[in-house]
Amino acid sequence: MEADPVEPASQQEKQRLEWLALLASVLAGDVLKSEKTRIAVALNSLGDEQTNTHLNFWLAIRAKFHGRSMEEEKRKLEERRLRTVDGVINEILNFKVKDPEPGETKDPTTFALEQVNFVLRRLDVVQALYPTLKAFYADKPIALSSQFQERCDTLNTWCTILTSLKHHFALLRRWTGSETLDVTQPFTSNEVPIMTGLSSRSGTSLEIADGTSFVERLLKEESMQITFEKGFLVTVHAFLGAARDAQVNLSALFHEMNLPTFEKELVPLISFPTKLAQAGLHLRLDYVKKLKDPEILIIDQMTEHLKLSIGLACTLKRQYEAILAPDPGGNWNLPQCISEDYDATILAALADFFRLLHWQFKSGAKGIVFKETDVLEAQWATFNDVSATTPGGSALVAEHLCALANKLMVRATNYFDTQVRIPKMTDEQIISWYTKILDSVRLRYRKLQRFTKVLTQRFINSAEYNLDDVPFDQFITSLVATDHFLVYTHSLEEDGIYIIASHTLFDRPELIRKILDEAFHVDEMGNDYAKAGYLLVLSPQTHFLWNGRVMVLNAGKVSIDIKDNRVRLIADGPQRRLTLAKQAFADSLESLYDDGEVSPVALSIPCISEAQAHLPSVNRELRKITRATNRLAESIIDSVHHVRNALRATNGGQDLLANWYIYASEHGQHVHRYLDPASHLKFNRLLIKLAISWVSFICDDCDPTDRKTFKWAVNALEFTLHRTRRHILHMPDPEFEMLRQKVATCMTLLIHHFDILGAKSSSEARKEREKQEEILKMKIADMQLVEDDFPEYAPEHEGTTFVDSKARVFWDKVAMAIREIEDARAINGLEHRTLGKVLNDEIPEDRSLSFLASSSFNISVRWQQGKFIGAGAFGSVYLALNLDSGSLMAVKEIKFQELSGLPNLYSQIKDELSVMEMLHHPNVVEYYGIEVHRDKVYIFEEYCQGGSLAALLEHGRIEDEGIIQVYAMQMLDGLAYLHSRNIVHRDIKPDNILLDHMGVIKYVDFGAAKILAKNQRTMQRSRRAPDVIPPNNPSPFNGMAQMSNGLTGTPMYMSPEVIKNDKRGRYGAMDIWSLGCVVLEFATGKKPWSNLDNEWAIMFHIGVATQHPPLPEPGQLSELGINFIKQCLTIDPTRRPSAKELMSHPWMLEFRETLLRYEAAETEASPVPTETEYAQASVAHQAAMMQAHEIELINRASPTTPPSIE
Repeated sequence: MEADPVEPASQQEKQRLEWLALLASVLAGDVLKSEKTRIAVALNSLGDEQTNTHLNFWLAIRAKFHGRSMEEEKRKLEERRLRTVDGVINEILNFKVKDPEPGETKDPTTFALEQVNFVLRRLDVVQALYPTLKAFYADKPIALSSQFQERCDTLNTWCTILTSLKHHFALLRRWTGSETLDVTQPFTSNEVPIMTGLSSRSGTSLEIADGTSFVERLLKEESMQITFEKGFLVTVHAFLGAARDAQVNLSALFHEMNLPTFEKELVPLISFPTKLAQAGLHLRLDYVKKLKDPEILIIDQMTEHLKLSIGLACTLKRQYEAILAPDPGGNWNLPQCISEDYDATILAALADFFRLLHWQFKSGAKGIVFKETDVLEAQWATFNDVSATTPGGSALVAEHLCALANKLMVRATNYFDTQVRIPKMTDEQIISWYTKILDSVRLRYRKLQRFTKVLTQRFINSAEYNLDDVPFDQFITSLVATDHFLVYTHSLEEDGIYIIASHTLFDRPELIRKILDEAFHVDEMGNDYAKAGYLLVLSPQTHFLWNGRVMVLNAGKVSIDIKDNRVRLIADGPQRRLTLAKQAFADSLESLYDDGEVSPVALSIPCISEAQAHLPSVNRELRKITRATNRLAESIIDSVHHVRNALRATNGGQDLLANWYIYASEHGQHVHRYLDPASHLKFNRLLIKLAISWVSFICDDCDPTDRKTFKWAVNALEFTLHRTRRHILHMPDPEFEMLRQKVATCMTLLIHHFDILGAKSSSEARKEREKQEEILKMKIADMQLVEDDFPEYAPEHEGTTFVDSKARVFWDKVAMAIREIEDARAINGLEHRTLGKVLNDEIPEDRSLSFLASSSFNISVRWQQGKFIGAGAFGSVYLALNLDSGSLMAVKEIKFQELSGLPNLYSQIKDELSVMEMLHHPNVVEYYGIEVHRDKVYIFEEYCQGGSLAALLEHGRIEDEGIIQVYAMQMLDGLAYLHSRNIVHRDIKPDNILLDHMGVIKYVDFGAAKILAKNQRTMQRSRRAPDVIPPNNPSPFNGMAQMSNGLTGTPMYMSPEVIKNDKRGRYGAMDIWSLGCVVLEFATGKKPWSNLDNEWAIMFHIGVATQHPPLPEPGQLSELGINFIKQCLTIDPTRRPSAKELMSHPWMLEFRETLLRYEAAETEASPVPTETEYAQASVAHQAAMMQAHEIELINRASPTTPPSIE
């Protein structure tokens, strides 16, 4: 209905209304309507023309293909449509797979797939007779029917899934190298060794280069977690879900068309991921069993790998159990595809995981003492994963976690008891020692106490009652009346144990089994105020008749361990749920009359344990934690007396002892609140003894005029009052008399400090205010002398001038962002790998690769890749584990696609490895071999954990001359060995000298070395760019390491004859010069020629100079040591001594005599290991004895923390 006409109120409104009426009359006129009709007809005719144009194009193309005219092609199409289309449509509407004949050799699925492909191809043929599907449906309306569309979709889906299944199988067979997808089958690699020309002509058969299994190769190159995150297995999981949906949703049409289901074909594909995960776990478990006294790096790496493998195994089980879940309609019912011992493997891996954690805590690694609980809390995701996925997992987690927490508490107690009993030391050392102990025990105990509290709150879920004096028939009647029901398990009843459940658990058998079997519930986010469900475990001594409801539950054997005539209440959760369950149980014990009214006399059952874990193994460990906690608390209280005795003769220890008393009192009162009644009496005696000792300390050891004494006295008296309030009558007379005397003395001290009407405090406040004003005036005077107009110059910003400190901060942020981008780019580069390459003898790079692969040091070793250490110009360095020996290695991975255009690099690598292959000495880094693959090469070397000497010298010079002598002797020993093997290193510098975990010197980086033959011909090795990474490799070259005409080395360590390209000189003289420069840097902390500006100036100065670099000052090194460096830096190479001659230098002989005397003294106390244990390395003896000597000196200066006690 139109709105009422609007009356204009002004001339402007009248004009607007007239304009609106004119527009309405134009749009409603006949002229516009006729034009709209004409335009619509024109557009329709244009659409028909376009459709006809497309049809003519399609028809013309077909006619061209068949060599006919358009009219003839159109006639042929009509005839063919009449002959075929209706028949194919009817064929699909009536399609049904024929069963194979009795003599048919093909399996039914393949036979059905051929029939489905045949009919679908016929459908494609008839649809190709039309330009579009729209035209096909317009010509044959029956094809639009739901029956035809559903049948076509079902056939296409069935065919696609079956074809994709075969495709996935083919990919898996090619990936694993096994036709049966056996991931543990050996010799599944398709790699064959690269044959040399001689072996290829001999006609011998090819061998498999890699004899390891698929799972070993998978673990060798990268972790399983990364592998399963890749697209292929994700795609397989999605495909399995699609197959399940198709079979469940299209089951009626499958049955109607007699299409086989996918269950049988899907079983191997579903089994593969879990088999692979289980095989990986078995491999890691086998390796863990071989470990004996492993290093902390191995423990950390194995812990992380085992954690990832356990998490992956649990994730796969959850995913594939969801796929295997049967369909309620019976359309999906697969057999068990997960191995029966899969859960047992996960539990075994979890047990080994706890063992590795225990080793990690025992390792004594730096800072691990204060990170124990942090490490355990970080593993809760793994613990919850196993508990939620694996039957019995929660019980194993709870038991091992409590056992590990108990060991940590015992270790902390033993460690603390050892620390409070110290050897003789100075007053300052005693105060510093006990201060550190107090801070340590505060932090460590607080963390352990918090962690054990979390465990207790999470695992305690039951209470226990006594039925000795309870009328049992009345008890059973009360349970029946309150709708409890009996759970019949077929197993527990044989032991005289019965289970009764609350009415809220009826028809919930899975929850009952979960409450009974699991130690804790992962999903604790439920409603804490909902009706509590609980189980009652009874062990009656008399028979009883149950008249209530009964549920039959086939439960396995459960460890209950309950005494006779007891009732154990097991709640459906801890804390709040346990409280609600106990309250509901108490309410159910009220006796009822026959008419349903409540009796005034309620049934009372005494509770003998208010809160405990319902599994005996977990409850035993929780009780051990309680005992260990009590013992630590007692040790802290007892320690006060030892500390007081130790500090009695010291000056300035009152503050420390007062803090110790305060902490012991606060800690004791906190622990007292949670003690069980049996321990109260003993602990009360300790606290009273502490109170007496505290007030005695105030009276005997403190300054009565000190204000802090007043504060301490108040604290001591308050604590004494609190502890004796209820126990004053139980104190022995001697203790009470002593306490009364000391309290009287404290009260006298308090009266002395009382401030009458505030006069004393006012006077002291005025003096303090005047003192602070004087200090403030002095500070203001000093601040006026400070000039802050120019920013402070920092050496690390050399080469960059910042006139504003804010600008420096800004550019530091920019540099950090650039470094992050570069690191991300490097990681992305590492993730992209190629599949390999085919070698061509005509290409120089491939010829070099063939030569490298056929070398004698191409080995096959079972190893596992560890953490990434660093990357260089031509490769990446990783930490690796030798799975055969259990030792650590450094492995360098060089990818061939990164070496394109560098044909000589292969031969350079082989030349350097040829040098290293010849060397076996304690002072030369050990080379193990290489492993050549189609797309990469791995180089295995000894892993040096201590880093390089260059990193050590960054912290300053070595002040102990004995350490310099140890390093100098080891370097001489290594050089003497190299020169005896006709090898000159040519690039000795701190960057190329590494330290192993024992501090033994190791020469590394023989890229510049020369092998000198008897005729003095040389074969030079060089590198074009650095490709080494610390800590196992030296730092990159500084750009001057190689030059033309054989100039090789680092300028500041180069000898004059190398700079001048002088061929004269004694054998290995250039290495002796470099050694002298390194020893010079040891003593001074500065590089040789550090007074010159740049490396070119250094080279020029060395080339024209007639003197050596500046020697150490007499205060930095002894005269003999300075003379040793001077001999090494002899200008004339013909007069420069050799390594063997320098071993006889007085400086070295003096050190050897000192070493022999020390060795003789040590032999009397403890025998030195044999030569075979040190692999005939005399320098290892030197390092071990010098290290022991250093420890002895440190112990004399200040006490060291002894190792933790088990």
